[in-house]
Amino acid sequence: MSSKWRTIQSDVLVKDRWIELRADRCITPGGAEISPYYVVRYPDWVHVVALTTDDRIVLVRQYRHGVGEIVLEVPGGVVDATDADFELGARRELEEETGYTSSKWMAITSLYPSPASQTNKVHVFLALDAVCNGNRDLDEGEEGLEVLTLPIDEVTRGLKDGLLGHSLHVAAVLMALAFAGKLDPARVTA
Repeated sequence: MSSKWRTIQSDVLVKDRWIELRADRCITPGGAEISPYYVVRYPDWVHVVALTTDDRIVLVRQYRHGVGEIVLEVPGGVVDATDADFELGARRELEEETGYTSSKWMAITSLYPSPASQTNKVHVFLALDAVCNGNRDLDEGEEGLEVLTLPIDEVTRGLKDGLLGHSLHVAAVLMALAFAGKLDPARVTA
């Protein structure tokens, strides 16, 4: 017996360039009807953990309207239709938001941000030996975005206290640092 639900009706409630919200009418394998079941379609995102040669992480501080707060994050954003692949999207986002570039890129992972209700993935990249060229090109809504670099140790120590307020960014940082051989688990829990 399949454990997948069957969708018997799907109605798009909202659709624009950023989001599509639909209400599905579903039947579970056991025969229960779940309706409405809301599903959100977003484009895929990229998150970049950029490390400088002196072991600092390139971060951005920006206003996030959903929570009404200014939040510290890793650079990233939506993969554009003009991006030939996810890495090019990551390269573009890093430079646009921070003015940093790198010639050493590694794909770390692709994850579902919220598989219960969202269809997209977030693609995490590690950029090593990042250098600032100062060429930023902020999108509308990113005015006031502040770029800062913090020592890896300071970031990992601050994770448990909410230094990075976005759980997907915490996962990206931990995975990228582990991949780069720069994660000291004792500093994350200390």
